[in-house]
Amino acid sequence: MSEVSMLDTLRSVEFFHDIGDEHLAKLAKIAKIVEFPANTNIFREHDTAREMYLIISGQVSLIICERRVGCRQLMEVGDGELIGWSPLVSRPRLSDTARTLTPTKAIAFDGEQALEFCREDPQFGFEFMCRVAQVLSQRLSATRMKLLEMSGFQLPDVRLESD
Repeated sequence: MSEVSMLDTLRSVEFFHDIGDEHLAKLAKIAKIVEFPANTNIFREHDTAREMYLIISGQVSLIICERRVGCRQLMEVGDGELIGWSPLVSRPRLSDTARTLTPTKAIAFDGEQALEFCREDPQFGFEFMCRVAQVLSQRLSATRMKLLEMSGFQLPDVRLESD
């Protein structure tokens, strides 16, 4: 895919809404389109963290496994979602398994180079990492809910001062 068409693809993804073309052009240089058939692992929990992916189309299950409990789906993600964020926060290993539920098309980025772009341009880095933080917040909430579901405990009704 040419850099111009990759730039157009990046512009069309909601994750990059309002990111300037000069920054998208840098990302386009380290991006490639990848396609996965249904029921394919994009990556596995504990793999070395190298690439991050933005899903263009398709559905992906994010799964964690624990020896005594087995594997559990944390959530499903789809169009416009970021997966494989570990290299952006300097984590050497991936924290879950991403398995396609449907044929999936994604943009793969070299995570180390994307992180370097953030360091080189603090304004871009701040905006980009704010978006990554939103993804992490969603994943943390999904993990919390899955833990509550697995443990069988319900949160007590707590009356807040604002109620």
